[in-house]
Amino acid sequence: MPRFNIPAKDAQGPLVVGIDIGSGGTRAAVYDVSGREVGKLQHKEIHAFTVDDDGTSTIDADQIVAEIRTALSAVLGHGELPGDVRAIGFDTFASSLIAVDTAGDALTPCITYADTRCHAQVGELASRIDVEDLHERTGARLHSSYTAPRLLWLRKEHPEVFARTARFMALGEYVAFKLLGTPALGTASAAWSGMIDRRTGQYVPELLDAVGVDEAAMGLAIDPDDALPVAGTPLAAEFPQLAEAVWLPVIGDGLAANLGIGALGTGTWGISTATSGAIRQLLDTDIPALPSGLWAYRVDQRRTLVGSAMSDCGRVLDWCRNELAMPFDIDATDTATLFSGPPSQGTPLVVPFFSGERGTKWRGSSRAMFTNVGASTTWKDMLLGAMEGVALSFLRIADQMREAGGEPERIVLSGGMTGAIPGWLHLLSDALAMPIDHVAVSRSTMRGAAVMALEQAAPEIPVAEAPVLARVEPVLAHQDYYRERLERFEKLADLA
Repeated sequence: MPRFNIPAKDAQGPLVVGIDIGSGGTRAAVYDVSGREVGKLQHKEIHAFTVDDDGTSTIDADQIVAEIRTALSAVLGHGELPGDVRAIGFDTFASSLIAVDTAGDALTPCITYADTRCHAQVGELASRIDVEDLHERTGARLHSSYTAPRLLWLRKEHPEVFARTARFMALGEYVAFKLLGTPALGTASAAWSGMIDRRTGQYVPELLDAVGVDEAAMGLAIDPDDALPVAGTPLAAEFPQLAEAVWLPVIGDGLAANLGIGALGTGTWGISTATSGAIRQLLDTDIPALPSGLWAYRVDQRRTLVGSAMSDCGRVLDWCRNELAMPFDIDATDTATLFSGPPSQGTPLVVPFFSGERGTKWRGSSRAMFTNVGASTTWKDMLLGAMEGVALSFLRIADQMREAGGEPERIVLSGGMTGAIPGWLHLLSDALAMPIDHVAVSRSTMRGAAVMALEQAAPEIPVAEAPVLARVEPVLAHQDYYRERLERFEKLADLA
C-alpha cells in the first residue's frame, strides 16, 4: 500500500506528529504541512489485547504510555527535524475505560471496546431507560462496547475498585494525564462513550444516575480548538522538540480513518473495508431525527460524525477462504470477471452475520444464513453470494445515511479486504448506484490524527488529496437487481 510520504529535504513546515493506538500496536510519525509522512520518521510498537473466554478484552494502560514514549523517541531522535513541530494529533481505538485513583494511578487495565463482560448490564439498563430516546440524544445505542453498562458492571462486580475510583478515564485521556499532567478527553472520544448529548456535549443526567456515577468523576469533553500547550509539561521536558507544539485532545479511530483517506467535507462518505466495515460522514448540520440504524458522535460545536458499521466485512472473505475449499491466494482466480459480470438470480443469497448484526438493527445474536444453494453450486457461486451480501450490508446502511445527510457528492474507500480483491468494488458500486474512489494510504488512521492536528497548526493550508488507485463506475442497469435482493435480504435477516 502506498506510504504517501515526502522526502525530508522536500518537507514543508509546520510539522505535526500523528499518534495512533490501535488494537495491534502503537504508532507515531512526523507529517509535513501537506499531510504526508516525512521520510522514514515513523515507528510502531506491537501489542495485543489480553482476552479470555468470559469476554475479557483489556490492555495495560501504562504499557501504552510507555509505547508512546518509545515511538516518539524513535521518530524525533533521528537528527534535526526539517521544521518545527506545531501540533500533536492523537487517536485511539474507540470506547475504552480505566478506573483511576486519587493519586492518578490506574486501578484497572484499560477495558477495550471488545470486552463483553457487561452484557447483562446492557439488558438491565435497557429495562430502566427509554433506549430510543437515549439513542436520539446520545447518538449511540445501549451496547456492551459503550461505557454506561461497563460502569454498572464495575460497580456490581468489583465494588471495592469502584469505591476507590476518583476518576473514570478513556485511554487517550489517561495518556494525556501521564504525559502532560492534564487529562484531556476529546469531545469525539467522549461521544464514543455513549453518555454525552450529541447536541450539547454534556453528560446525560439520567444515564449517570442509572449507573451511580457522579459527573465529576467523568472527563470534561474538550473540542479540538482547545488544544493543550505542551510547553511546561513533562512531555516538553522529555522531548524539547515538542515544546512549541499543542496536544489535541484524543479522537476515536473512526473519525481518524475518515480524515486519513480524504473524507473531509460534508459531501463525502468514507467507507472502510477491513475485518469489519463502516460508512461515515462528517456533517455540520443538525440531524433532527437520527435514523435508528446509525450512530452520531459529536466532534465539536459544529461537526458530527454520523455512520454505522458491520462486524463482518473482511471476515467474510476469510471465512470463504478457510471453509469453501477455495484457493487461499484469491488473486490466482479471475475475480475481476467473477465480480464484474452480470448479476444472476441464481446466485446464493447470503446474510453474512458471522459475528452478529450491528448496523442497522443491532441484533447481536444473529448469525449468517445462506439460501438458494443447490447441488451444482460452486465455491465461486458461494463467494459471489457472500460478497454480494457484504454489498447489501453496506446498502442498507447507505439508505439510512441518505436519510440523515442526503445524497453524497463523493465516496472514498479504503481497506485491506478491498486491497485483496479489488474487483469486489464492482458489486458495491452497483449496489450503491454511485462511483467509488478506491484510495490507499498506509497507516490512514494515524494520518487522520495528523490531519486533525494540521487543522490547528495550519488551518489555511489544505492537505494533499489521498491518491486514488482506481475509480469504479456503477452499472445503473443493475440497480433493480440489488433493490430486489435487499428486500429479500431484510426478510432473511429477520430470521437470522
